[in-house]
Parts: sequence; C-alpha cells; structure tokens
Amino acid sequence: MQSEIGVVFDCNVLLQAAARKSSPSAACLRLAENEFVRLYISEEILTEVAEVMNRPKVRERFPELTDGIVEEFLDQLKSMAETIKHTPKRFSYQRDVDDEPYINLAVEAEADYIVSRDKDLLDLMTSYADEGKDFRRRFRPLKVIDPMEFLKEMEKTQSGGV
Repeated sequence: MQSEIGVVFDCNVLLQAAARKSSPSAACLRLAENEFVRLYISEEILTEVAEVMNRPKVRERFPELTDGIVEEFLDQLKSMAETIKHTPKRFSYQRDVDDEPYINLAVEAEADYIVSRDKDLLDLMTSYADEGKDFRRRFRPLKVIDPMEFLKEMEKTQSGGV
C-alpha cells in the first residue's frame, strides 16, 4: 500500500544514497522503495541527478559510482518514484535558483517534505529573510528537513506519534 506521506529528495540526498548504502540518505530512499513514503521526481531533476553523478569530480570522490551503478540507480529511482510531468514555477528563490525545481515540484505534488542537506533549502524553514518568510506563509504544511530529521519524523509516524 502506497503511503500518503509525500516527499521530494534533492540531488545531494540522492547522490549520497547512491554512493553510500549505509548513509541516512540511503535509509530515506529505502523508505520510498518500501512504500512507507511516496517519492516524487521530475524529468528535470532526473537529468540533474544523472549529470551530477557523471561529473569527473564526483566519480573521483565516489569511485563506486560506475556507469552501471549510476544507470541502475536512475532506473530504480524512475520505477519507485512518481514522475510529475509539469511543474509550474510557483516560487522564485533568488538565493539559489538551482533549488527552485525541488521547491516547485514539492508544491505541485503537494508533498509533505523536501529532504535536503543543502543549507539554502534548509534555511527556508528558519530564515528571517523575505524569501523564507514567504515560503513558510505560502506553503505552511511543507517542511524542508535533513535526512536524519526525516528519519526521526518517519519513526514517530510509524510508531503512532504525532
């Protein structure tokens, strides 16, 4: 049975999940694989993830990311995630425009969480800057949290906590 908890993982979480099977990010991805959460993705994000995983510097840092592993990971991602075809731009984030696709995907999919290790995204939840205030006002139920915090939230959910 597919979960009602919707989530978007950003590129750095997906990269860590692919490269480090024992990482918190990989544990988050296993929640989607086992249908404890509903993972959303877009073609734009899949393209970015593929591009990042094929960068020479990334391959140097994570030698386990061979062509075969990357291809298998992307195929797995496509099969476990719900691909949202059209994500209109509902939020502009001047601080880091590269984060906009994740925010707009989460808004379009009505996701509950964006899971990220990116400071710019995480700061949306605490920033007193106009963008952070606007994000929280307009998209109140949407939370941006890191992988460890997401795992804690899901543990509470699974154990019946609030």
